[in-house]
Amino acid sequence: MNAIRASRDSTPSRKASNSNSSSSSSDADKDGDIGGKQADAPGQVTLDDASTAVEDMFQNHYVKIEYSDSRFSLKKLLSFVGPGLLVSQALLDPGNIESDISQADASGYKLLWLLLLAHIVCIFVQSLAARLGVVTGRHLAQHIKAQYPWAFAVVFWLLAEVAIIGADIQEVVGTATALHILTSLPIWAGVVITAVDSFLFLYVQKLGVRVTELVFGLLISTLAVCFFVEMVMIKPDVKEMFKGMFVPLIPQGAVVQAVGIIGSVLMPHNLFLHSALVGSRKLDRRAENREGAIREAMRYFRIETSICLVYAYLINMAVVVVFCKAFEVLSAAGTPYTASLADGASVLSSVLGSGSKYVYAIGLLAIGQSTTMSGTLSGQYVTEGFWNMPVKPWQRVVVTRAISLVPALVVALTASEHMDLLSEIINVVQAVVLSVTIIPLLKLQAYAEIVGPEFAFGRTARLAVAALTLAIITLNAYMAVSVIPLGSAGMYVALVAAVAVYAAVVLYTAAFPLRCVWASRALVDRAPRAIRWLFGRSAFSVDAHTGDTADDEE
Repeated sequence: MNAIRASRDSTPSRKASNSNSSSSSSDADKDGDIGGKQADAPGQVTLDDASTAVEDMFQNHYVKIEYSDSRFSLKKLLSFVGPGLLVSQALLDPGNIESDISQADASGYKLLWLLLLAHIVCIFVQSLAARLGVVTGRHLAQHIKAQYPWAFAVVFWLLAEVAIIGADIQEVVGTATALHILTSLPIWAGVVITAVDSFLFLYVQKLGVRVTELVFGLLISTLAVCFFVEMVMIKPDVKEMFKGMFVPLIPQGAVVQAVGIIGSVLMPHNLFLHSALVGSRKLDRRAENREGAIREAMRYFRIETSICLVYAYLINMAVVVVFCKAFEVLSAAGTPYTASLADGASVLSSVLGSGSKYVYAIGLLAIGQSTTMSGTLSGQYVTEGFWNMPVKPWQRVVVTRAISLVPALVVALTASEHMDLLSEIINVVQAVVLSVTIIPLLKLQAYAEIVGPEFAFGRTARLAVAALTLAIITLNAYMAVSVIPLGSAGMYVALVAAVAVYAAVVLYTAAFPLRCVWASRALVDRAPRAIRWLFGRSAFSVDAHTGDTADDEE
């Protein structure tokens, strides 16, 4: 669960409030809430394990996990299924569908192996995001706020919001495109409808965490059924399909396309989202069971994430395969076509008949709605994590929707006819944000002051995550530079300046000594005032014996 910021001098009052929590938790359980709560202060709740948390969408609905030191259980795995589903849909949003269509046109089946590799890397990274949330009870946005200076945390928040806005643009326009295919509504009208019906998510949230996850699962499965049916109908070349999946080959002139595949799968806002969603599973964090319960949860979340992202890969593969075959048929017949999201329906109609465009539109509509709602959820956690907003659910959805969706609507309404170029720009932005976001995610887990000595990365793990981080940053930087037009000296100067700023931010993020480490080693006490401001003295750590969290500020 999320943890509330607390200073050392507030510890007695916290303990006092915790001592009164057991009776309220039992009453809440009788009322049907899993994981009872007692209001301490605006925006705070006390749970039945005597911990405190910022209110979130799971304040009334938890999935309570009983710890048992036993072998793998399918029944217990099902109780962990959910967060991975919500994360996997970001890999299937309309922007990724368009990327799949472009991949099919540019390289056919030949980059399916790279798509598979990107999903495997994504499984690893998302498992680490879940690990951070499970071990510490705090999500990534809260950790960044606690461990970095205020000004730098604001930069992180702005970058995260830009990433969410970029994803929202593609999702809103994709959903509007689906409505246009189904009803002939103009794109602008579809955009407005999408903006309004996003607030249905408020009602879905009230039904509880399991119902919310079920709704998302059904929407993802709708997309899967639509493209699996079309894949069977179109009869792809199975031999070429499997060859593309397992024979590593990059066609000439497709290097940027290949790097873009990796960038379209690893989404920065998914790191914030996944580290927060695991808080919906309420573990037994009593001292005698804490380590075993956390390790069990990490194992089940790792399995759940793997299953959900493999499922996402199969859907993306189906999209690529369907359009590969469709483009082959049209090329053989000499029929001109355009490889884009908006023209996907006409391509399939030309090959499979007019009914196929409606199947395509239904799948696109389902995933567009699903990802738009998950974008709202990502915005909630990012905004609350950085600003600790103690507001009611409907209020925070309005605020976060205003932050993330309104700019997306403005851009979508004014530039929907240039979505190909816009998608390239969005992918570059996502790549830049990911490169900065992944560093604290991995670095936080290398310090015993954050995750406890039993969960801190060892030397081998540190080297592995450092290599992964360097590879991701290098690939994303290459993609960003490759798509920027350099037609003048001014553009070269601008590019050099942008690269310098980007490199400075990345290096600062990577080299920054965490506040808890500086505080525990008392280095900041001997530093000049400017250095003390830059690094601050603020500790957020996990007690290795009790598992309690604490925030200590100077």
